[in-house]
Amino acid sequence: MERRERTCRCGYTRSHEMVVEEPEYTLWGWILLSMFGVTPKPDHIVYRCQICRQSLGSTRNPAVLARRTVQPAPPGTKS
Repeated sequence: MERRERTCRCGYTRSHEMVVEEPEYTLWGWILLSMFGVTPKPDHIVYRCQICRQSLGSTRNPAVLARRTVQPAPPGTKS
């Protein structure tokens, strides 16, 4: 049995360009982000339609979370 991909009220799926990955942080993550300007690793990612704001699910996949974290440049390299 094949599972249908979840859609929002607008009819978009996770892979559509109008659905974005929104990072969600823990309390300490928000403190780091707001007070020190450090981009922490998100707790999870929520897929949300930009039009109707409906959530199409979330993920805690480490590979997806790593994409949302800015890695510092190694010393001696230009950025």
